Amino acid sequence: MSVCAVLTVKYSRKHSLYPKDKSQSPAVEIISSLRLSARDIFLVVHCGPDVFAFTVGNAGTCLMGRWSYDEWLKASPDN
Repeated sequence: MSVCAVLTVKYSRKHSLYPKDKSQSPAVEIISSLRLSARDIFLVVHCGPDVFAFTVGNAGTCLMGRWSYDEWLKASPDN
């Protein structure tokens, strides 16, 4: 949760979370979430130009990886 809070504060200062122009995507967006157990969640978050994957739970927050959004789109199975 602390990583989410830091990213939200960092990018909400520069941009609003939901842009006025509806054609633009928000500055912070949860791409995917997966509940691993009763208290642990795996999150993939698009934040500015990067994509972060991390787990959040009782033991704290663990950053699993960071990619540029372009790299993320290229590696997507939908493409």
